[in-house]
Amino acid sequence: MDIRTVTGGPLDVNTYVVGQEGSERCLLIDPGAEPERVAEAVGARRVDAVLLTHGHFDHMLHARHWLDRGAKLYVHAQDAQALRSPQRNLSHVINLSLSLPEADVTLAEGDVVREAGLELTVLHTPGHTPGGVCYHADGVLFSGDTLFYRTHGRTDLPGGDAKEMESSLSRLMKLPGETIAYPGHGMKTKIAWERGNLV
Repeated sequence: MDIRTVTGGPLDVNTYVVGQEGSERCLLIDPGAEPERVAEAVGARRVDAVLLTHGHFDHMLHARHWLDRGAKLYVHAQDAQALRSPQRNLSHVINLSLSLPEADVTLAEGDVVREAGLELTVLHTPGHTPGGVCYHADGVLFSGDTLFYRTHGRTDLPGGDAKEMESSLSRLMKLPGETIAYPGHGMKTKIAWERGNLV
């Protein structure tokens, strides 16, 4: 798996460009970084899909750029309404009115996203938002704002829930210790490093 990280946007979101080695296709996870910088990481490949880990504005700020070029949009069903609501996606907090089209695919626990020659399993991990998810495949976890290096996502924003976050983190800690977690913000980590630190 070829994973390239582009950090950008007003809150330093990690946008992930993910594809198979040598493939002419890729997908994006959380396109909050500036399109011109993401395009450098994409190169000549086609972007087949945009996968959101949750429905906050900073993670989808530049999604429309890629949707307009034919990418399909994926989000968990419980965060789907945030796509069209500046109040739910919190863009109103920074005086924006971000609204995206309806998702092409609304996700649920256990779904498998098959795009760009990849298979990513959806883990529903509420706590930061009701529809927060992680995408898991081949010893890799795209953990959004659920799991960060040595910490976890906020639970004090609208839709946050500390008990659900605790449950979600407990679940992630049961993954193989060598699983590399690529978070929505900050540096990557390993499940083994986080065990005993969070729950």
